Amino acid sequence: MMGEIDPAFIQAIEHRPNPTIIQAEGIPTIDLSIISSLNHLSNTNIDENLGALIAKIGKACEEWGFFQVINHGVSLQKLESVKLAARKFFSLSKQEKMKVGRDEDNPMGYYDCEHTKNVRDWKQVFDFTIKDVVNPLPVSTDDVQTVKSFANRWPDHPPQFRNIAQEYAGDVEKLGFKLMELIALSVGLEANRFNRFFEDQTTSFIRLNHYPPCPAPHLALGVGRHKDAGVLTILAQDDDVEGLEVKRKSDGKWIRVKSVPGSFIINVGDTIQVWSNDKYESVEHRVVVNAEKDRLSIPFFLNAAHYVNVKPLEELVDERNVAKYNEFNWGEFFMTRKNSNFKKLHVDNIQISRFKKLDHKNIIASHLTHTMGEIDPAFIQPVEHRPKTTITDAEGIPIIDLSSITSNNQLRDRNDHIDARDISRVVTEIGNACEKWGFFQVINHGVPLEKLKKAELTTRKFFALSQEEKRKVGRDEAHPMGYYDSEYTRNIRDWKQVFDFTAKDPSFIPVSPDDLAPKELINQWPESLPEFREATQEYAREVEALGFKLLELIAMSLGLKANRLSGYFKDHASFVRLNYYPPCPSPQQVLGVTRHKDAGALTILAQDDVGGLQVLRKSDGEWVSVKPSPGAFIINVGDIIQVWSNNKYESVEHRVMVNSEKDRISIPFFYYPAHYVTVKPLEELVDDQNPPKYREYNWGLFFATKRKSNFKKLQVENLQVSHFKIA
Repeated sequence: MMGEIDPAFIQAIEHRPNPTIIQAEGIPTIDLSIISSLNHLSNTNIDENLGALIAKIGKACEEWGFFQVINHGVSLQKLESVKLAARKFFSLSKQEKMKVGRDEDNPMGYYDCEHTKNVRDWKQVFDFTIKDVVNPLPVSTDDVQTVKSFANRWPDHPPQFRNIAQEYAGDVEKLGFKLMELIALSVGLEANRFNRFFEDQTTSFIRLNHYPPCPAPHLALGVGRHKDAGVLTILAQDDDVEGLEVKRKSDGKWIRVKSVPGSFIINVGDTIQVWSNDKYESVEHRVVVNAEKDRLSIPFFLNAAHYVNVKPLEELVDERNVAKYNEFNWGEFFMTRKNSNFKKLHVDNIQISRFKKLDHKNIIASHLTHTMGEIDPAFIQPVEHRPKTTITDAEGIPIIDLSSITSNNQLRDRNDHIDARDISRVVTEIGNACEKWGFFQVINHGVPLEKLKKAELTTRKFFALSQEEKRKVGRDEAHPMGYYDSEYTRNIRDWKQVFDFTAKDPSFIPVSPDDLAPKELINQWPESLPEFREATQEYAREVEALGFKLLELIAMSLGLKANRLSGYFKDHASFVRLNYYPPCPSPQQVLGVTRHKDAGALTILAQDDVGGLQVLRKSDGEWVSVKPSPGAFIINVGDIIQVWSNNKYESVEHRVMVNSEKDRISIPFFYYPAHYVTVKPLEELVDDQNPPKYREYNWGLFFATKRKSNFKKLQVENLQVSHFKIA
């Protein structure tokens, strides 16, 4: 039942497990018996058999990024002993396990609240390093020179746990070094080429994973999709309960890795991807859970020493195959990822894609007429989030005619000549649209189209000004209204320029989560375009009036009085954004705005005839395009209405495509309550059968935190309403 699983574990629809299992036929199983008796491969004569083994390793790394090994030299008796000891440990009481709980100062030990991509993993873990005291490691990403020791934490029970775990770890570490020699040989390097990177084993560690039975295996994952940051992962998994799934490189499908008794699953990590200059690729994988059986897995994460600077190896780059990555320090990279385990709600994991250099090959392959210098890598989306070449139009998003109510300023004081049946019809249509789609369009809405056209025209004139002129009204962290062209969504730069102004002048809201005293938001207006201010503010006043009507209709659709939500907007801090999306030379890699949900109550969007808005359809998780409808506004429910309605209405993820030939204008009106409003499920919509699903939060603080992250996207991730969800 849904009540048995904390919503923090629930995956987004598009990332939930597929009920149809595809077995990973083709992932190679490689026999290592010919080297299992060797301590190392340096100075070893490469005969026909060893040459064939090296070729198999290279092919597996290149085609899959994953392979399995048998006859690997690790004692299977030691493996079974550590599995038994792990099961005994995880069967201890929570209180007993927390005696060796890990924390931010010492990330070795027990933990049960790990998140991957901000969704909680359905698992418990116990981490330990190969050596009992790892010395040294950087204290923080801000001070890589200052180092500290991390000590393993061992439980009193089971009594032999420490010895068993460390004996096993020693065997697996030796296997790891042999595999690194084989990988070095597979790319034409000396067998010992990587050895110096591991002279001090400061960051390698072993993790014991326990995945309990899960009451909702169709909603949760043991580990969300991810790539391993280190050099190599050597995984032992249960023989009888499978769970590992790999994203197949050839078609992007998730496939299940079948257990081979006595084998280890090996996967290439990000560090090898960089060293090999993308010859070998770190592949995304995840772990599914089981409704009836628990599962154990034991990955060994082979990592470089903390002082190693990671970059493409000089032997593997030349004029034809230039270095694809900038150099980065492994200790700093490792500590950023480790620290983020304890700050998942605020800090996003660093990825090697951040160090990627300009990719000329992709541009040539795409037959673009522009040079790569025109696309900053900061704009490039991860492969799984890039736009599809085939567009699915959003058939079914309702178009609602408001003509019967546009003559009324307020529905609670409606005139007698308005037929109650007309209002009832509109209320029902809006309720259905909010519940099924979270989006709808309105026509005959009462906003004069000539005012919309005038606003669009002056918007184009503004964005046609020189960059120097536009930056005279540039916004910054202290003054968040005005022009900006470097906004990030989910740490990817948006292909757009914006101009923001408040609907009410003046408006007040905290500008920083560190200082909650409300500040006046000062609108900035370009002096060189005197008609700009009047045209845009006239338009904003008309849309503001429409917003109040829509809020009344939404309140009525929830069975509330029409004016139930009005009090929250007495001193509202709503703002209008003018979006300009220039033509983009690489629309298959870039988005105007990355996937996101709107944090406010309601968004009222005007878009031109070029189109670009895509909505994540709730029914199947497909991205569908919203076709422009002349004279219509697109309305979408924001996070605040989701909370007020206690999830009856849902804020839906959406994004914006770009066009290689045409520019595009859109004008969203973001309807926000007053800064002092406390947001929580409305008391009329909760009861014993439908208890509140969210903790209350202050809108001003929430808004200030989101605003601040616009200027620090590489370090701070946006706050989300999911962080206030009640278990």
